[in-house]
Amino acid sequence: MKISIITVTLNSEKTIRDTLNSVFSQSYKYIEHIIVDGGSSDKTLSIIKNYKFKNKKVFIKKKLGIYESINFGIKKSTGEYILILNSDDFFQSNNTIQKIKNQISINKSCDIFLGNVAYFDDLDYYKITRFYSSKNFKRWKMKLGLMPPHPASIIRKNIYNKFGAYSDNFKIAGDFEFFLRVLYKNKIRYKILDETIIRMRSGGISGKNLLSYWISTIEIFKSFRMNKIYTNFIFILMRIPVKINQLFFFDSSRINNSFKLFNILFDNEYYYRNSFKVLKKINKIPFKENFILSGMNLAFLGYYANRELFSKQSLYHWPDGIWIKNHINIEKIPGRELIDKIKLPKKIKKIQVLGNISVKSLNYLSKRFNLAINHQNLPFGNIKKILKEKIIITSKTLTLITLPTPKQEKLAYFLAKKNKDYKIICIGASIAIASGEEKKVPNILKNYEFLWRLRTDFFRRLKRIIETFVYYIKGKFIKKIFKKTRFIIIE
Repeated sequence: MKISIITVTLNSEKTIRDTLNSVFSQSYKYIEHIIVDGGSSDKTLSIIKNYKFKNKKVFIKKKLGIYESINFGIKKSTGEYILILNSDDFFQSNNTIQKIKNQISINKSCDIFLGNVAYFDDLDYYKITRFYSSKNFKRWKMKLGLMPPHPASIIRKNIYNKFGAYSDNFKIAGDFEFFLRVLYKNKIRYKILDETIIRMRSGGISGKNLLSYWISTIEIFKSFRMNKIYTNFIFILMRIPVKINQLFFFDSSRINNSFKLFNILFDNEYYYRNSFKVLKKINKIPFKENFILSGMNLAFLGYYANRELFSKQSLYHWPDGIWIKNHINIEKIPGRELIDKIKLPKKIKKIQVLGNISVKSLNYLSKRFNLAINHQNLPFGNIKKILKEKIIITSKTLTLITLPTPKQEKLAYFLAKKNKDYKIICIGASIAIASGEEKKVPNILKNYEFLWRLRTDFFRRLKRIIETFVYYIKGKFIKKIFKKTRFIIIE
């Protein structure tokens, strides 16, 4: 059974990659992707051109409205069922279409399947701002201006052929009029799926501001008149409390539990240029490939905001502090815990430590991993001096760098560029804590380890905290760097 996915684009270069990668990542492969572009003047078409999905169809139809473009896509579709995927939306998981297909196979008499939509905050994929569920939908509720979430609907193509597609007399409420016509007026059979289908960015055309909300209200009223169904403005305005409930009454953890971010299958450079991959668990360290692993903390974020550090394709992070929670909801993993719990694969035969480390900490590493430990001291001073040192990285070796951020990351970048095989962890001072050389941070200060470390070398550490904090605040509120940054959780 073929399923057609229709995407309408117009100057969508900022979001279209997510949409395309989400379709490309689907485990169910018997799908076609129809893209109708309204004449984009940005990079949208060049991005789509590089989209290597084998069953894509791209049409450029200038001056068509959004509903006219959807109707054109429906005419060009060859699937038995149709799903409209907006150019700033993507699927809840890589198995979403497979789950839909399974439900269709079980419920063959149904013509429309209705799922849920999770709205997220711009680039923070995990921060849910609204949850639009079809669970409590009833036909009679359409009299109140309420409809099931259209982006999460899967509709048999024959329904469009029999009852018509979307009216182009609307700017916003064409989907409401369609549902009013097929679900309420003609009583088409539907099945509610207790499944989140779509991840949608907040701030779409129907919810941008009060003006768009008023326009949609007028158009909903117009829909009833077109279909000769009685209603009044009082009825339609009764939908407002329900819409407000969608902003507050939902379980983010439950919604995110079934969320699986799409695979990055094309245009990798775009993602890695402004994206950081954060590991949720220690056992997700990618030992099967080259990697640099660094703590995502105030120091890293501050120096990144100051443009001293940057993202790389091979760069991963563990959540090492409270500051990452400003961007994604993820629990801290202390560096000492990383060392205590990490399990090395058998192919790692040696550990190499670069930087200052005590004999006690070296003995701890040797006993902890039962491997040969090589240690190379590095000179004090700026990074240019350190990079002049002769450092050799061999295969089957795990390299631990004990320098402070950003020196350790800059050294790691340099080594990654010079070596074919590398596995590097920028571990800082965490080995000293794991070995017992330094006292462990009390649980009450678990997320504020930088404050605990002020006990020693107070003035240098305080200067560093203030410096990175200023960089972070400047980057966030003045340069607004983090508005362009993606934090991708690896689960």
